[in-house]
Amino acid sequence: MGPLGGQRRGASRKRGGTALSAATPRPVALLLNVAHAVDHMFLLIFATAVVAIAADFGFPDWESLMPYGVGAFMLFGLGSLPAGRLGDLWGRRRMMLVFFFGMGASALLVAVTRNAWELAAALTLLGAFSSIYHPVGIPMLVRGAPRPGLAIGVNGLAGNLGVAFAAVTTGLLVKYAGWRAAFAVPALLAIACGVAFARVAPQELAPPAHGPRTPAAPDAPPLVRIFVVMTVAAISSSLLFNLTTNGNGQLLRERLAGVVEDPALLGALLAASMSSPRSRRSGSDSSSTAIR
Repeated sequence: MGPLGGQRRGASRKRGGTALSAATPRPVALLLNVAHAVDHMFLLIFATAVVAIAADFGFPDWESLMPYGVGAFMLFGLGSLPAGRLGDLWGRRRMMLVFFFGMGASALLVAVTRNAWELAAALTLLGAFSSIYHPVGIPMLVRGAPRPGLAIGVNGLAGNLGVAFAAVTTGLLVKYAGWRAAFAVPALLAIACGVAFARVAPQELAPPAHGPRTPAAPDAPPLVRIFVVMTVAAISSSLLFNLTTNGNGQLLRERLAGVVEDPALLGALLAASMSSPRSRRSGSDSSSTAIR
């Protein structure tokens, strides 16, 4: 019993050590969680600052400018498939570097636009880069994680905090520095995160597509059925999430007309609505749907 127990304890320590060594390093995990916040934050800056942008571009109302942001949200969804495939073939570390620097560069482009069509093109480019995170960053985060449920939970919290910070920071920057600064300041943050990620993220030995594959279970249900169910669930939750998050700012402005005219205060109220339990469940459901 003594030697056998020692062998078991040794095997347990060996397995534990292997799992720990295969887990994502803590600085990398931190930056991947920050990236989730950045991803959701950048897409909602436009929705929060749209009134100021519409006034600057000479539009009679903010509703007339909203269609120019459609391309960003379309590519945010449609770009996920090629982004995930590139992550498998080219490497997730490289794709996350493209994400950080691409988000920063495209947000800087938004900040220097002079008319609605330039704004639409820059926002569409921003949407293309933002599509990288979910199919690349989350698999990179949970790869080898000893507690994947906790890792995904913390990551979902970071994404929802990004939604709330988008309202607060955009409201403050629009009030004190203008709407262009609301894009430029977060852009510099994204570029700084990219530099830090390049320094702390270890090089991949091989892209995920070239590594060993996990065989499918013999009694697994048909992939077509799983794909259809998950696609419908993802589309439904994403539509609900985006419809509410993009409309809440102007809904508060209209319902509280004459009470809330301060962009910073409006941003704080919007952040509170985004961080409510119901909003967190909606965002978490969308993220967990994409993961599963």
